[in-house]
Amino acid sequence: MSGVTLVKEKLSIKGMHCATCGLTVEKALRSLPGVVEASADPVTGEAVIAYEPGSVRLSDVVKAIRSVGYDVVLAEAVIRVPSMGSIDDERVVEETLLKMKGVAEVYASHTNKTVVVRYNPHATKPEEVLEALGKAGYKAEMAEGKSLVEAEAEEERRLLLDGLISITASIVYYILLALERLAGVEAAGAVLPYYGAVAFAIVLLGPGRRFLVGAYRSLKNGTPGMDALVSLGTLSIYFYSLAATLNIIRGELYYEGIGLIIGFVLIGRYIESRVKKGTGKAVENLAKLKPEKARVLRGRREVEVDASEVKPGDLVVVRQGERIPVDGYVVQGKAYVDESVFTGEPIPVEKKPGDLVLAGSMVSSGWLHISATRTSGDTAIDRIARLIAYSQAGKMDIQRLADRVSGMFFWAVLGIASLTFTAWLFLGGLETAIIRAASVFLISCPCALGLATPTASSAGVGVAARAGILVRNVVAFERLAKASIVVFDKTGTLTLGMPRVAAVEAVDGFSQGEILELAASAEKWSEHPLARAIIDAYMEVAGRGPKDPDNAEVFPGMGVYAEVGGRSVVVGNRKIMDGFEVDINTLEKIAEEWQSRGATTVFVAIDGKPAGVIAIRDEPRPEARETVEWLKKLGLKVMMLTGDSEGTARAIARELGIEEYRAGVSPEGKAEVIRELQKKGDVVVMVGDGVNDAPSLARADVGIAVANATDVSVEAGDIVLIKGDLRRVPLAVVISRKTYNTIKFNLFWAFIYNVTLIPVAAGAFAWAGITLRPELAAAAMALSSITVTSISYRLSKWKPRLPGDYETYGTKEEKEESKEEFERRTREEKALAAGRQQ
Repeated sequence: MSGVTLVKEKLSIKGMHCATCGLTVEKALRSLPGVVEASADPVTGEAVIAYEPGSVRLSDVVKAIRSVGYDVVLAEAVIRVPSMGSIDDERVVEETLLKMKGVAEVYASHTNKTVVVRYNPHATKPEEVLEALGKAGYKAEMAEGKSLVEAEAEEERRLLLDGLISITASIVYYILLALERLAGVEAAGAVLPYYGAVAFAIVLLGPGRRFLVGAYRSLKNGTPGMDALVSLGTLSIYFYSLAATLNIIRGELYYEGIGLIIGFVLIGRYIESRVKKGTGKAVENLAKLKPEKARVLRGRREVEVDASEVKPGDLVVVRQGERIPVDGYVVQGKAYVDESVFTGEPIPVEKKPGDLVLAGSMVSSGWLHISATRTSGDTAIDRIARLIAYSQAGKMDIQRLADRVSGMFFWAVLGIASLTFTAWLFLGGLETAIIRAASVFLISCPCALGLATPTASSAGVGVAARAGILVRNVVAFERLAKASIVVFDKTGTLTLGMPRVAAVEAVDGFSQGEILELAASAEKWSEHPLARAIIDAYMEVAGRGPKDPDNAEVFPGMGVYAEVGGRSVVVGNRKIMDGFEVDINTLEKIAEEWQSRGATTVFVAIDGKPAGVIAIRDEPRPEARETVEWLKKLGLKVMMLTGDSEGTARAIARELGIEEYRAGVSPEGKAEVIRELQKKGDVVVMVGDGVNDAPSLARADVGIAVANATDVSVEAGDIVLIKGDLRRVPLAVVISRKTYNTIKFNLFWAFIYNVTLIPVAAGAFAWAGITLRPELAAAAMALSSITVTSISYRLSKWKPRLPGDYETYGTKEEKEESKEEFERRTREEKALAAGRQQ
């Protein structure tokens, strides 16, 4: 190791709370090749690694930490790169940035001219990223919100204007040509060659400059692509025509083709840009939900400020018909708030003091004073928008394959064009050889191939986002289309995660009310989930809290003994009953019956006698059975994993129609079960709540975390269901399959287009009179790209059907019905309020 200077890097780790956590992270880091030292401190939540330069990338470090159930705190920057015009540029940008210290993930997208960079804030900063891009020949700037939208609009205007200028130059050329040949105006014929030489030099250096610069940059970086092909095609035509103008050679002039080629390509890009906007509008639409202004209480005055100026702790005033500008808690007022963007429910929810409200929600009626907790840039809707932008910029495996093919395309086309030129030089002369070779260059631009995957992927991610499905990892989204088995965690995923009393069974003259009251008092000071369920059940019945016990003693793992109002009460399992010598033979049959139905049973003894059984059950989610049935109809196997007992697991599995389950499995054991399934060849989807099942979510081919709008920063899942509805698991599968099929169709179209038209452009069918002039080749190439983008645009407008979800997928009649229900309830509320005032 002598002579090698180690690179040291500090990382902030999420979820590291104890010494064992620190040791686990250290072990994962030391397993990486090239890592010499690794230490993790659970107190500070930080880890430090030392590694040999070039031996390991930060992305490998992040993957290793995530594999053991933790995560790395990464900052994120969205950067706009206007000159990134092809998949070759994407490759150069990604490779350039991934070589930087501190950069973990880079997702470049030439379709929307943006790069999403996730980096370690301890090691680098956005300014250094911009500097690295500048050195690689790309002018870049930070892109946020409106500035990005405005920049895209400006780029569209420039594309359209430059395209029209190029085509206009060709139209003028055709007018001069017509005056000479049809009207016999000799002056027009005399001017024509010199007009062509000057006008199309301007077109090449003006509207066509982007192709020349792009070609130079791509050739310099060793990744020539579309810009190089367009440049070769247009320059060969220009210099041939210029040589003919200067009488260096004898031949026809083809200046007008240059204007048409550049014009068709630029207008094609303009149309692509307009259509692509529709495929990736999810972020833009979310941004529109946030109001630009907010009213803040300063003393007793309301002051209107920019929403970005609101700080945590400020009191924000929102009235009927206005959108909420911040996340926060209601401190005063009452209103009905439309949260459909987060929950999918069309009917507004009542909000009163103490309730959480989210930015982007609409106050349908009433008014609120809100104490801001999260402000502009950090609200739930901001985090959702960042997740969508991040996933839309990501690349699927199939796209990386297409990129590699495109990367080889230039050299293959160069070879075909060289053969074409050589063959026609002998068969038809220099003029024909140049025109045929130029046509091959122009027809072969891999634009459609480069657009096939990102436009469809962006559209699919947008469709998913509208349905409350946030895709954090597009590679996992792609794998979802190929999934063979869906594995569910039970508690909190298939079930509500909230134990509730299902029944109180009394024996030997004791009453249900007596048993519940005394048991609740005995458990009053306990924090055990089962104890809380008993207390909640009593409060629901009695409308008040239970009495304090005279004294109480907790026996961990068994139950509690207490004295309440002079009576002795024992609550717990068989062990505590045996300890107090209570004969529970009369209760065992009742307990077994409830256990067979998936309930946990608690025995109650009063004054030394068996009094009854309290059955406590974590109820399945209402939509769980429907979800399982839908997954089966999609051809997927379904499995359930749980740490609960065999009896409880069997009962829940039977109720939900799940044939395969594993009981008594620890969080680490769940990850092992997934590993076993993968060894058998299954593509595994794991669905959990992201709390205690992080290892299994990370281990699965696709991890789906069931969360809610306030938990969208959850790092455990590749996909996050923010609307907390399990039916969105099969819906995600449907959207993923549709997206993947669209990508395959796009790629098929792009390949067939090139395979069919390259021989035509090369003159293989000239004997039959079928040829392709350069300008027509450029038009066909532009049309191919527009076609692929339009297919993806259709996907972005698709609305998959989800039973019962009126807001997002319901029929017109169902939506009207839910609207009428809301209006009816609002009228009733107003009538009640008026009655109280009288």
